[in-house]
Parts: sequence; structure tokens; C-alpha cells
Amino acid sequence: MSRTNLAYKREPMTAEKYLELERAAKDKHEFIGGEIKAMAGASDNHNVIASNVFGELWSQLKGKNCRAFASDMRVKAKRGNYFYPDILVTCGEREFEDAKKKDVLLNPKVIFEVLSKSTKLKDRNEKFESYVLLESLTDYVLIEQDKMKIEHYSRLDEKDWKVRIYAEADETIFFESINCRLSVSDVYNEISL
Repeated sequence: MSRTNLAYKREPMTAEKYLELERAAKDKHEFIGGEIKAMAGASDNHNVIASNVFGELWSQLKGKNCRAFASDMRVKAKRGNYFYPDILVTCGEREFEDAKKKDVLLNPKVIFEVLSKSTKLKDRNEKFESYVLLESLTDYVLIEQDKMKIEHYSRLDEKDWKVRIYAEADETIFFESINCRLSVSDVYNEISL
């Protein structure tokens, strides 16, 4: 059988098949629009920023009804997409797609993505469009890694969101939904811009 014929016989990828493959994989992949997409490695700035945000959230949420997760918690977003946010917060009882495996979260409250040149468009478009349809999501945060700029999208109601941009070290972002604060200087601590 020729290579061309194999392409015609290929069946579309299902979410079930993606999860089966992903659970056995050594590397992480996201599932977007019926396609599996490998995730690239992260830069030093990306890792430091993600660690700074996670550390601040973890300490503020300690003893509360909310929990922060780093980049290994998979989220099932709307439109059948599966993503690995850089940081997420969930409150109350965590809901999972599979109660036994507990590796696909359904109810994130706040999601943070650290932008890179290779992920910026996906984070702003495909991910945003899928995430905002989640009823549980109250905040979506995009953090630039090469300049001091944070975009905080917060839900106003079922369909409307507002955005506020933070670009000064002395500014503080307040997340009403989880009663936490992040200073821009803490987010960019130890980052040379």
C-alpha cells in the first residue's frame, strides 16, 4: 500500500485515544481540534516566572478551600480540547473526567499561561476560546516572559470579560475569586528583561 493511500485510511483521533496515548507517553501533548500537538520545552524565564507565580499562590492558598497546580495537571476545556496550563487554581471539590485516574480536571477557577514566541498565538486564540466557555473559570492570565506585561481577563458574567494590563513593577493584581494578590515585581522576580 502506498504512503498516499495510508493518509486516506487514517481515522480521526478521538479524545479517548489521545488520553490512552498520553497516559503512556513520556512527553506531554495537548489535544486541539482533534489533533495531538507536542509541547515544546520551556525557557529559563518561562520556568522562573511559572515558579514565582505558583509559589506566591501556594503560600496564599495554604489552609483555604483552593489549591494551585503546576503544569502537569491536564484540563479538559470546551470544544473537546485538552491542555496543560502553566498554573491553575481550583476551589472546592475538584471535578475530574475520570474519577479513578484523576488526571483530567474539569473545573479550573483561574488559569495562568506564560507566553513564548511559539505559544503566544495558541494561548491567545485556541486556548482562550476554549477556556472562557468553562463555567468554573473566573480569571485567565497571560504573562509575557520577555517584557514586563501581564494581561488579566476576569469574567463579568456568562459572556462578558474585562481585561486589565499590568506593566509596572509596583502594580498588584487582585484575584477576587480566590482572594489572592500577585505583585508584578514578584511575578518577574529574578528575571532580566
